[in-house]
Amino acid sequence: MKRPFLKSAMRTVLVALFLLLSIQTIVSADTKARNRIVGVWETQVTIFNCSTGDPIANFRGLNKYELGGTGQVVPATNPAALSAHMSIWSYVSGNDYQLAFKMFRFDAAGNYIGWVIVRFNVAINDDATELTASGQAEFFDSNGNLLSTSCPNFTGSRFQ
Repeated sequence: MKRPFLKSAMRTVLVALFLLLSIQTIVSADTKARNRIVGVWETQVTIFNCSTGDPIANFRGLNKYELGGTGQVVPATNPAALSAHMSIWSYVSGNDYQLAFKMFRFDAAGNYIGWVIVRFNVAINDDATELTASGQAEFFDSNGNLLSTSCPNFTGSRFQ
């Protein structure tokens, strides 16, 4: 009588172990997919007038995305006019992410004049070496009044 019970218990343990390993593999694959954006990216940014589609500015930058959904953006623009750009990102699905960042603005004399919040939809290619993004920037004065918007886009490749 002990043998059938032992065989049944062993089968149950093996099935449970198999299921646990399968779930761990699925969770591990999902985590890897979610974190494909993590790293440093060299970007080329173009800012457009949202109404006309005319380009306003063009510059290079570095975007860093960290585990846990935070990051930094360093544009190749005058650092006296803008603060560091702190960002948050989230995984949407497949190769798609959402990104938002905020920076503070200063006038030529160094006085604080407001902030900018930029939100992007980001897509990464299948091998996670290239990305493209489109979004909208909102410019606020120091009292929180919306002054204007622009429509920035960027492309990038993983910094190696």
